[in-house]
Amino acid sequence: MSGDKLDVLIATGRVTVEHDNEHRSFRHHTGMLITLLESTGRFRVRVLEEVRGIGDELLDRFDVVLVMYEGRDDYHSPAERLGDTTEQALLRFVREKGRGVLWFHGSSVQEPDWGFPEEFDRMRGATLSRTTGLRPRPQAEVTVRFPEPRHAVTDGLPAEWAVVNDDVLTGARLDPSATVLLTVFDDVETYRRAGWPNTHTPVDIPPGGIEDLPGMDTDQALAWTNEWGAGRSVSIVLGHDWDTFRKIPFMTLLVRGVEWAATGEVTLEPPERTGAARWRAWPYYDGDPSRFDRATPAAAAAVRH
Repeated sequence: MSGDKLDVLIATGRVTVEHDNEHRSFRHHTGMLITLLESTGRFRVRVLEEVRGIGDELLDRFDVVLVMYEGRDDYHSPAERLGDTTEQALLRFVREKGRGVLWFHGSSVQEPDWGFPEEFDRMRGATLSRTTGLRPRPQAEVTVRFPEPRHAVTDGLPAEWAVVNDDVLTGARLDPSATVLLTVFDDVETYRRAGWPNTHTPVDIPPGGIEDLPGMDTDQALAWTNEWGAGRSVSIVLGHDWDTFRKIPFMTLLVRGVEWAATGEVTLEPPERTGAARWRAWPYYDGDPSRFDRATPAAAAAVRH
């Protein structure tokens, strides 16, 4: 809310054991998000690890909230709500104050019996629940696609790219107001070969079997935008794994999604990966590559030492 940078609040704290365990801390995700967003030069990022109970006074300092909160320890447990104060403040933040929110990875999931406001689904422009056939695709390499016509968030990006071993959540039921940004073809043969479902992820399978799951053998949305009230919402269900974070299409989808949620406009380009910029380390948007240019005396000296 100050200067030429957009202020981003990452609202996190309680996530499932899959994202916070002895091998992987949720702070790993937080660190990647901060590094990627701030490397563009467009954002100033702050992190709040206990979001339950915050209200307008804190939220009003920011242009956009990136939600990385699941509210539960495992997928068989109900989620703990944010509380009336925070939930109503977040709704006002978007609907009345014209700000934005990006729902990251599993934060979009909302079962009817958890007690969250129904308006959260309408703000997101989608319902993600076992009642809609929500499910994780079997983990494998899968091709994802940016559908036509393109939104400003996906403009100029490659039509398709590969994701490996991410949590690819399908079965979202989108509202007519939502605009799809990214899809995957959810083929039943992949499920059959994998011996799906996994025991740690509850799924409501119809009497007719997995073939009858809503949306099976169709293109399923993995990211979408929604304009709601005076503000904007973006949902991206990918993002579990480091391999996804290093993919240029995902990086661009994420940073543009945050920018569009905050402003309704997109100015960011994908990171440059040609010429001297190819020497930059992740997240590719910044960093001085000159020390790798062996045509310069300084770089040649650095190589010798």
